[in-house]
Amino acid sequence: MQAPQLPLRTRPPLPDLDQDGAAHHPGGVVVGGWTPGRGRRTGTVGALLLGAHDHDGALRYLGSVGTGFTAAALNHLHRTLAPLAQNRSPFDEPIPAAEARAAHWVRPVLVGEVVYHTLTHDRRLRHAAWRGLRVDRTPDDAVLA
Repeated sequence: MQAPQLPLRTRPPLPDLDQDGAAHHPGGVVVGGWTPGRGRRTGTVGALLLGAHDHDGALRYLGSVGTGFTAAALNHLHRTLAPLAQNRSPFDEPIPAAEARAAHWVRPVLVGEVVYHTLTHDRRLRHAAWRGLRVDRTPDDAVLA
């Protein structure tokens, strides 16, 4: 006896997906802070806190990214972020307490590239992975679509 074949439900691919099915934030993301690493990452960056500007120019929090880094990239980011330190969040909205508690805030002058699975209804990156800094972009380029 053989199970009946059910038709597959398919959706057309989203236009901003790459061949692996990962979405890219088109203008990049602004680095607004970082949280310290633990375990093998003790003494360096654990995750970056990211944002993008809305159409009114406010810097909105998009979430964090803690994967996709090489050891060299983590060390470079740690050295690059240190002189950008500031006392308060650069984001124009509250940050979840769990992330804000451990955050080291920085001036929002660096732009990076991430890939992610989806952007949630509350504008959070889901399953994001770091791809690197974008020296060819400015923070003003990082705008929510």
